[in-house]
Amino acid sequence: MSQVLGTERSHLNPIREALRADDGALHHRLLSIREEVGLPEEISALRVFDVIAWMDGKSRGLEECSDLGR
Repeated sequence: MSQVLGTERSHLNPIREALRADDGALHHRLLSIREEVGLPEEISALRVFDVIAWMDGKSRGLEECSDLGR
């Protein structure tokens, strides 16, 4: 969908910048979380971030909003 709307990069760039900021502090924290929960190294820091964001949204009751009118 993002490719059709031309927004593919607009939502990834802030995440990419956040992962690189402060000498990669967020990236290192996500890798630390991955290690703490016993996930394999094949799971990327971005995927860890994705799951944490999804879990946070779900706990706030935001999952209904993500259906985009389906």
